[in-house]
Amino acid sequence: MIKTLLLAVPVGLMLMFVSFGATGQTPVAQATPSIGYVTGQRIFAEVPDVNAGFARLQALQQQKSADLAGKQQALEGTRQRLATAGDGQTRTQLQQQEQQQRTDLERATAQAQTDLQAAQRQVQVDFQARLTPILAELAKARNLQIVLNGEASVLWAAPGLDLTPAVIERLKANPPPTNPPKP
Repeated sequence: MIKTLLLAVPVGLMLMFVSFGATGQTPVAQATPSIGYVTGQRIFAEVPDVNAGFARLQALQQQKSADLAGKQQALEGTRQRLATAGDGQTRTQLQQQEQQQRTDLERATAQAQTDLQAAQRQVQVDFQARLTPILAELAKARNLQIVLNGEASVLWAAPGLDLTPAVIERLKANPPPTNPPKP
């Protein structure tokens, strides 16, 4: 009797699942995907004004690097002259000049870092301010609960979950307001 009962329970469960399948009903409701993703690299490549913001950032970085390289070369030149200088007033002047140049280089390096970080934050804030409403609108229209960064966390996804083309289309249709360049 117990063996019959033990066999009857799994068979009964199996029949229940088969009957749900036969009637078109499923025991668990099939949820539609509520996740989407965007690919930032593609947005940067395909939206000219977004790319321009990052290009300005790169130009600033190159300018700061060139300025620092010039200060570094001047310091190295002073150090070479100091190494060959004899005793006396010339050596003392070169030591003071070397100390001043080293201090200037350290200050310029710190200022360049601060300027680059501020510029990078501003570019990111401006881009995020444009991107967030677009993503919110797309998420609402597609009933999405979360939007991921495709480069950082998506290894594979169904093509319909990629929001990048819609984001690119909307960014191109709504360019940012033009602001005068900051010195």
